[in-house]
Amino acid sequence: MHAWYPGQEGGTALAQLLFGDFSPSGKLPATFERRWEDNPTFRSYYPQHGDKHVEYTEGIFVGYRGYEKAGVRPLFPFGFGLSYSAFSYSGLQLTPVPGGSESLVAATFQVKNTGSREAAEVAQVYVGDSHASLPRPAKELKGFARVSLRPGEQKEVTILLDRRAFSYYDVANHGWRAEPGDFAILVGSSSADIQLRGTFSLAPGQGMN
Repeated sequence: MHAWYPGQEGGTALAQLLFGDFSPSGKLPATFERRWEDNPTFRSYYPQHGDKHVEYTEGIFVGYRGYEKAGVRPLFPFGFGLSYSAFSYSGLQLTPVPGGSESLVAATFQVKNTGSREAAEVAQVYVGDSHASLPRPAKELKGFARVSLRPGEQKEVTILLDRRAFSYYDVANHGWRAEPGDFAILVGSSSADIQLRGTFSLAPGQGMN
């Protein structure tokens, strides 16, 4: 169990988790590699031969984006977290949002507590862009929701995705850009545990140029 920096009541909270008063529900905001050599920054993080300049050669492929590009399986993936219960996902529906709203599509799905303990799950929604004219990650986190569930309880979760969820920063044009086409909508409990998949088509004129 990783407590990070929990503050003055951290000891109390940690004891409550270890003794089972509450179920853990935290998720990793970083990726833990199996070996330092697996890290996307391994070859450029430290200056070579006394050079004091660091080159960020990984570009946008930092963190979980870099591990996925390299096909490397980390020790603990981004978004990972344990619980005293278990959860299932089902029924992904992608509903376009009417014009005039900041959002483009609503991703709605069901999360069920299939274990015997009351617990909370952090459901994560990723977007994959495989048609962009620039190199893009396999997927990027674009939304999440924490849902508390009693044993056997199921709840509906809706996460809204706006134009920025389908955009990337175009360095040449100094602005955000979304290219029309099909985007993968991926729902799961971590970047490595995708439970539901869908497709959203961005029409011409919906992008940001």
